[in-house]
Amino acid sequence: MFKWFSEFFKGSGLIKEAEKMVSDMLEVAYNMFRYSMKIVVEKKQEKENIYEIDKKLNAMEIDVRKKILGHLSINPSQDITPSLVLVTLIVDIERLGDYSKNLIEVSHKYPEPLKGKYIEKIRDLELEVQKCFKDTIKIYNEQDETLGKEVMEKLSRLNGECQNLLEILIEDKSLNSKEGIIYALLVRHLKRVSAHVKNVCSGIVNPFYRLGYKPKER
Repeated sequence: MFKWFSEFFKGSGLIKEAEKMVSDMLEVAYNMFRYSMKIVVEKKQEKENIYEIDKKLNAMEIDVRKKILGHLSINPSQDITPSLVLVTLIVDIERLGDYSKNLIEVSHKYPEPLKGKYIEKIRDLELEVQKCFKDTIKIYNEQDETLGKEVMEKLSRLNGECQNLLEILIEDKSLNSKEGIIYALLVRHLKRVSAHVKNVCSGIVNPFYRLGYKPKER
């Protein structure tokens, strides 16, 4: 992580509260993703209300914005770039919550057990994305730029694997229409989750103007 961002995290007051709340948002979004995949793939019983959890995540996003705005109102010439980074990151984290909610909705449309030759590949992709997601929380909390670059490379690979599987699903005429749509939606959602997690990593690895893009030597 850049020195100015690291110094920013050593602050106090509203800024420190905002930084901690972004970490909390990542934990909530990660747990939402794990929960939703258990529901849609393993057909576990829904014991939590994903919509209420999503509302909590949205409220946290609003609170982070308020804290950042409050800080900049008091100190308008300080911490502008890292403040912009945090405000950008919470948009991706909020979208991660939305995709978890969408996954639950996919399960509602297809309550039957998922089976067939593609489900194991989807499960493998999910576990890899989940591992990268968990690592991203560590990357953010520990400001680990080296691990951040490694995880971004893994997520780029996973994104490509998801795209390849989507193309295979489209060409597979042995799938019935409903089954094909459900598998395609699952893979598409995994692809989008991996992209948003990668964006969060880029907030640790990259300068503000390169958020969302692959790292390059500075």
